[in-house]
Amino acid sequence: MMESTTHKPANLSATSPKALAYDLGDWHTVANHPALAAITHATRMVARGLVLFAFSFVEIIAELLAPIVLVFGVGWAMLPGIVSFAGPEGQARDFVTSVVQAIPREIHLGRTVVTPTSLIVEGVLLVALVALCRTVQALATTAD
Repeated sequence: MMESTTHKPANLSATSPKALAYDLGDWHTVANHPALAAITHATRMVARGLVLFAFSFVEIIAELLAPIVLVFGVGWAMLPGIVSFAGPEGQARDFVTSVVQAIPREIHLGRTVVTPTSLIVEGVLLVALVALCRTVQALATTAD
């Protein structure tokens, strides 16, 4: 006859405490695993790098375009007044008047209407975008 034997699980306390320190069934100990901490740190560094890259890129583009858009908008808004104010007398005045009337008040580019006021507003918004990007970059670099 065969005797039935029951197998008892091995006594885990006999193993070293290091082996039990990272029980994969317990999420608290898994969260404190050095490999997971390294992966989390690397992921945060990559994410911060991508965010800083995106904001730096937007800042540089906006910093280049803002003064150009502002100068074109202000120049376009002031051009008719300057030309008509500095105009000569007599027959030349008729020529200057026709030149001032030839300056468009708005330009249609597809569905977009560009006016001097819209260029000035967009230039100011680009300056505000540069300030926002610099603020986010400063906060991201000091949040170590």
